[in-house]
Amino acid sequence: MSFINIDVLRDKNSQIIFLSQLVSAVCEKMMSIGLIWFLTKEYSINIVPWFLALSFFPHLLMAFYSTPIINRIGPMKTVISAEFFRGFILLVLFFGLHFFRLGGESFLTALFLSSFLIGFGSSLFNPAILSLPPKLVNEDKIVGLNALIDSSMSISTILGATFAIIILNIVDLKILILLNALSFFWAGFLQLGLTPLKEISETSQQEIPLAMSPVSVLKKYPEIARMLGSFLFLNLVFTPILVMIPWYVQKIYGGDSRSLAIIEGSMGLGAFLTGLYLSLSSFQVRDEKRISMIAIVSFFFGVLFLLFTYSSFTWEGAVVLFLIGTISTFLNIQVLTYFQTALHIDEIPAIMTAVNIISAASVPLSLTFSGLIFPYVSIPQFAKSIGILIVIIAFVMPTFLKGKIWKLE
Repeated sequence: MSFINIDVLRDKNSQIIFLSQLVSAVCEKMMSIGLIWFLTKEYSINIVPWFLALSFFPHLLMAFYSTPIINRIGPMKTVISAEFFRGFILLVLFFGLHFFRLGGESFLTALFLSSFLIGFGSSLFNPAILSLPPKLVNEDKIVGLNALIDSSMSISTILGATFAIIILNIVDLKILILLNALSFFWAGFLQLGLTPLKEISETSQQEIPLAMSPVSVLKKYPEIARMLGSFLFLNLVFTPILVMIPWYVQKIYGGDSRSLAIIEGSMGLGAFLTGLYLSLSSFQVRDEKRISMIAIVSFFFGVLFLLFTYSSFTWEGAVVLFLIGTISTFLNIQVLTYFQTALHIDEIPAIMTAVNIISAASVPLSLTFSGLIFPYVSIPQFAKSIGILIVIIAFVMPTFLKGKIWKLE
């Protein structure tokens, strides 16, 4: 087996997807950091969870509609249309702030409404972009394209945070909104150059009903349902790390904003390097080894989580989070590739809709849960408990994924 798959980087479709998502993801990250900073400074930190929850709500509303829409117009057209739609909403918000000088309650109303509408675009875009790889590249390149997509998101975390720190000292919030709007338009125009595989584009009759839902597909494939359940669990236990990092930097490490940037950047760097390696590598976990892989990675994830809870200074935490970023990215890419190759091509959007809901829900759910429980618990002890729970569950995962202790009726 060849361990180098450089053809993925030479592929036109892969290049377009990577460049378009990198630019838009960096700008989106800058805007989100700017928005949270602005809301916290000018209003209250208590507004942030509501803002994030409102962004997630459209994903939930569209749970049974995203798949039929994506299958009817196609993942590629869905991605492009969603890019232009989100760009248009942000452009309208920018003009409202710039020409009508919205402030106070008017600004919050416009911001929350825009976030709500963008959520509808994202509820279609996210599962559609994850459904695209099998339609754009041959099967041996799907892992590589998934890795490139993931890498664009990972490096955007690093670059977006870095640029936000610099730009926020130079420009105001509405400029970040304008940059994000233009980045969506840039991505949409760039993606107009995508060319689907010939054998996919010439398919005349769909074999799968357009009106399928995630639930119907999960009932058809119980093994996929169990793996998706594991994906949900890993996301729910991973997200609290993101909430705990600022607390650890301030309370345990005694650090400042520079320490926070190092800590968060290290996890993004681990994710980016893993994605970069997988985009250049032909390595792929065989189906018969996949269950063992998920259990092993989950075990090491729990161990690393425990190591993080015992870290006492910035660089120690940075090394642990670098490793966490590495193994979590490896797991996500392998699971996504399995979904894309194990299902009929028109069933993929249904599963990716479920994946999107899980991913989109993790942050607001974690923030809400954290806000309710953190005032009453010891955060280090709570973190240790999560780590121990992950390790324990990792031991029962093989039995769970093989369907011996749980079965979807």
